[in-house]
Amino acid sequence: MSDRFQRIQMLAGTGRLDLAERDLRQMLAEEPRDGLAHAFLAMVLISDESRWDEAMREAKTAIGVEPDMAITHYALALCYLARNRYAEAEASVIESLRLDPYDPDAHATLSRAHLGRSNYAEALAAAEQGLAVDPEHTECGNLRSIMLERLGRGEEAIASSRANLARDPDNAMSHAAHGWTLLNNGRHQEAQVAFREALRLDPHDEMARQGLIRAMNNRSFVFRLIHRFYVAMSRLNSRAAFGLIFGAWVLMQVLSSVAGRVPILAPLIFPLLVVYVLFVVLTWIANPLFNTVLRFHPFGQHLLSRTERWASNLMAPALALAVFGLAWGWWMDSFMLGVLAGAYWIGVAIMVAAAFSMPTGQRRLLVGGAGVLVACVPIYGVVQSVLAPSFDPLFGSFQAYGYSLLAIQIGSQFVAAQPVRR
Repeated sequence: MSDRFQRIQMLAGTGRLDLAERDLRQMLAEEPRDGLAHAFLAMVLISDESRWDEAMREAKTAIGVEPDMAITHYALALCYLARNRYAEAEASVIESLRLDPYDPDAHATLSRAHLGRSNYAEALAAAEQGLAVDPEHTECGNLRSIMLERLGRGEEAIASSRANLARDPDNAMSHAAHGWTLLNNGRHQEAQVAFREALRLDPHDEMARQGLIRAMNNRSFVFRLIHRFYVAMSRLNSRAAFGLIFGAWVLMQVLSSVAGRVPILAPLIFPLLVVYVLFVVLTWIANPLFNTVLRFHPFGQHLLSRTERWASNLMAPALALAVFGLAWGWWMDSFMLGVLAGAYWIGVAIMVAAAFSMPTGQRRLLVGGAGVLVACVPIYGVVQSVLAPSFDPLFGSFQAYGYSLLAIQIGSQFVAAQPVRR
């Protein structure tokens, strides 16, 4: 590689991307068919989200000029990866590795593409192939730690992340990866230290910010239970996770039926049903609920993003009104109306959590809009009951409300799971 490219690599590596771009454009003015320069320019432009289209064009031009040069396909893979187009990124980086199988950066990119599609075993294999080429490659080492944790090999993951930190103690991603391996293995206090160090090295590290929020929320025993459930479910494939949830739901339906037919068993079954429902609701609202508590922490309050604060702003009043509704029903000696009022506002809290768990503003509007319509169902039931007058429309509307909440939750999970193609 010429001195000019070495200088460009140095400029890009130290964050002086404007100077790197200037040099590359000067090179392309002298030789427009320089495939290596086009590939480097694509990789420089990727750092600016508003110029991703331009970066993609440069990468494709590079391949057009130098189709047998590995780095041109590698640059295109990075462009696809930035846009969460994992299948296309995988195809491009595999072509790059076919031309140059000894590039650890390309192996790391392949690992990331597999990770984006939740193919953890394949992602681990790619990271280990990169480490076989360069045993001290930081990104491959960090990805290996993350994949080991995803595959449930907790102690190996922690040992791997400690080894990465020993090699590169000033790498923010190494500290963040170490934090997640600790957190997902039940060591939330040590995880906080790792995430704080990652944020000290890189205050904009989103992986460390999210990790520190989870680690601080893990101070609560209830949240720790929920977090363990999240971790266990995230390690299952989608079919197994759905089967487990559906199986639990069917079991609760059977127990409910048994309680109706054998009244003597009702006192034993009813507490199980209540615990099941409370646990399910908590898994839906745990993050915004405990983020609300975090807002009273002198350090934790600064970790939340604007979106997370809005979720908290809407969640807290909904839950407060649920408690008020239950208390009002008890005070008025009308248990059923109190339960209905409490259930309504808990339902609103569930819909707030579902809307703000969406990864984009457009999806938040979609789920939020559906939530507003669902929230109107019980209000319609109240009006019909007053006009009738009869309680039947009210009870019927709350039954529809419950099924609609379940539909919104399932639908929002499906929508949230779809990759954000940018």
